[in-house]
Amino acid sequence: MRTKFALAATIPLAVASLLAPAAALAGTDMVSTPIGSMELTIDGGEFTEECTDFPYTVEVTGAGAGVDWSAEIEASRSGGRSTPSAMSTGSGSGTVTESIMICSGVDGAGDYTATVAVTFTHPTDTTKVYDRTMTVEFTVSKAETETTITNVRERSGSTKVKGTVLTTSGLSDPTMFGEVTIKVKKSGGSWKTKGTEQVDEDGNFSVTIDRTYESGTKFKAVFGGTDEAKGSTSAVWEI
Repeated sequence: MRTKFALAATIPLAVASLLAPAAALAGTDMVSTPIGSMELTIDGGEFTEECTDFPYTVEVTGAGAGVDWSAEIEASRSGGRSTPSAMSTGSGSGTVTESIMICSGVDGAGDYTATVAVTFTHPTDTTKVYDRTMTVEFTVSKAETETTITNVRERSGSTKVKGTVLTTSGLSDPTMFGEVTIKVKKSGGSWKTKGTEQVDEDGNFSVTIDRTYESGTKFKAVFGGTDEAKGSTSAVWEI
């Protein structure tokens, strides 16, 4: 049996990313006091697992060695069911990089607003405590995915369709346990759903259809997405 491929009528992800406007994933704000200044940047980005650590950077300038500072972060998203939080402390000027954990199931993807309570404390004069507030906006998104049919095999009166669903960076954690639906189109016919299975922990799927097909039949795999990953559709495989 001769196997051939037909290209899906979609714009490749690499091209689409060039055509689409760039999303402002990271956000920055800064405050100043008489004894020091702080700039805080929170990196947004894609989920890489159910609970993902998103880095943030605190840069303190103009603070003497004995000046204590703190930054307490509380982030929220419209529709989210929790308030991710983090806290950094230090003394004097310098840069600190830490992370805030955001979970897909309770926090979710979307635009976040972080309220940051900043305090600078003078090393000797306890009356000189300076409180400031920053607002940092950042974006967390579901991971882009690629669904691929790797083999269509007919044997003993059945057809087995195998493939993979991974993020565009090659990760399987965001896609595992999502559902893949196999659609089949006979020559001259329309697309019909013929089976659905879960993606395993390694990003693989296998769907068995209880029949075989004639030459010219086309197959495609449709991944429905997860809390961490967007859906995607494979290129068409033709037997």
